[in-house]
Amino acid sequence: MRFLSRHPVTPLIALLLCQGCAGTSATSDATTAASSGGAAVANLNLGAAYLRQGRLTLALERLDRALEHDPRLAEAHSTIAMVYDRLGDVDVARNHHRRAIRLAPDDPATANSYGVFLCRHERWSDAEPMFLRAAGSPRYRTPEVALTNAGICARSAGDGAKAEQYLRDALARNPIYPDGLFNMASLAFANNEPGEAQHFLDRHFAAAPDSPHAALLCFRVETGLGNPDNARRCASILREQFPGSAESAQLEQLEDGGRP
Repeated sequence: MRFLSRHPVTPLIALLLCQGCAGTSATSDATTAASSGGAAVANLNLGAAYLRQGRLTLALERLDRALEHDPRLAEAHSTIAMVYDRLGDVDVARNHHRRAIRLAPDDPATANSYGVFLCRHERWSDAEPMFLRAAGSPRYRTPEVALTNAGICARSAGDGAKAEQYLRDALARNPIYPDGLFNMASLAFANNEPGEAQHFLDRHFAAAPDSPHAALLCFRVETGLGNPDNARRCASILREQFPGSAESAQLEQLEDGGRP
């Protein structure tokens, strides 16, 4: 299962606070609060950037600082929860996700992020309403993300029919959403529908750059359809562009006689 998309770590635009401005009450409560809020957002942005780079220690340090400045910053709780989850501290991650939801119950990105966490830890029935809350919010600009996640989660729970429903709903919102297209192709292939898988995979390649997981699925689909020339082209993409990937190693196993 791929592409459980969190989409909550989009950096906020930090306010540029006035420094050295003339005035007689520079240490007023309002100024202190504004400064603290700006520092919280700045540290959140840095922590989110470090998380995307996989630099978890630095991410944790910056996000801790963000919460020191503003303990009620829901996005900081949601983001630090991802760091703790990556570090294997599931209980602390859960507590931060729950805190984020309490602080911002109407924020769709926070709901989507918590849904991803719940799905990762096989809390299928609890994850689904989080994804639906996010997708149904008029404030959410990318409902296809949450719907795709709901589809992936349903497939992980063994409900292929519900998975297809959610993925098709995602693509109805955004027909060129790469993650939705890839997961529809993967589901179709798993359902022994290689022609359908090829259709969605072609659309995926038109919407996104080459990637190792898509190239491997392409090889498997084209092999299953009996198109050796196309299969070789997919294998070439994998070998030439992603030689050290896990998918490249899987390709070698498949070519040695494994199932397509």
